[in-house]
Amino acid sequence: MARAFLPLLARNLAILADLIVPLSCAGCGGRGASVCRACAAELRGPAFLAVAGPMATPRRRGLPPCLAAAHYGGRVRPLLLAYKERGRVDAARPLGAALARAVARALPAASGGPTGVWVPSPPAPAVVLVPVPSTAAARRRRGFDHLALLCSAAAAVLRRHGHRVHVAPVLRAVRRLADQAGLGATARAANLAGAFELANPARAARRAALPAGARVIVIDDVLTTGATVAEAVRALRAASVRTAAVAVVAVVDPTRGKAALPAIHGPSG
Repeated sequence: MARAFLPLLARNLAILADLIVPLSCAGCGGRGASVCRACAAELRGPAFLAVAGPMATPRRRGLPPCLAAAHYGGRVRPLLLAYKERGRVDAARPLGAALARAVARALPAASGGPTGVWVPSPPAPAVVLVPVPSTAAARRRRGFDHLALLCSAAAAVLRRHGHRVHVAPVLRAVRRLADQAGLGATARAANLAGAFELANPARAARRAALPAGARVIVIDDVLTTGATVAEAVRALRAASVRTAAVAVVAVVDPTRGKAALPAIHGPSG
């Protein structure tokens, strides 16, 4: 049991250390801020329609629109890796703000807000963010649920701009998954096929978490082949839940091939 708390302890000690010595940027390592201006700037561009790269599988065809806030490269890649794999939870706020722009781009809107997050056209529909589920092993290794935290940060930004939004972690992984790092499109699709389901399939629970008329948006951190979000959409569809869109922080450059698949661990992709 004690071993399960080691990642959480290490993360908390790192945060305490930053209170004593100057902060280092989670992305580039520069001193003085948890995320420096240059790294944060690469997350602040307008959201765009994301397209999975050349390794994408046919399963991605017919998916709802996928919006991304940034490309997975430059300063964004090390920033996401530091947050996800090295416990830099202090990067959650700028990453969550970027995710919020991707979500807002998928919603009906009247105009742009002061930070680039679209404000809703009245009456604003309810928005439900459904994070791709992490495995229990991944949560233990990291010491936190990285997508749940990103969704919470994004939801806070969206609420400040008038959106009625809540986070609904209604999906769960039903079996052990292989590490996605380095897998090609076909292997990723096979690894994830049938891997997710509703955590509580009871009709009352589903209606409470996913109310009728709400715009359901599946959330992931990085889009690579589309296999992960395709499985999440399939699991929701199997429960008669329609996904309006997919939103991610970053998308892998569509010109990159198999050798360039990102070394991000877990079901993302």
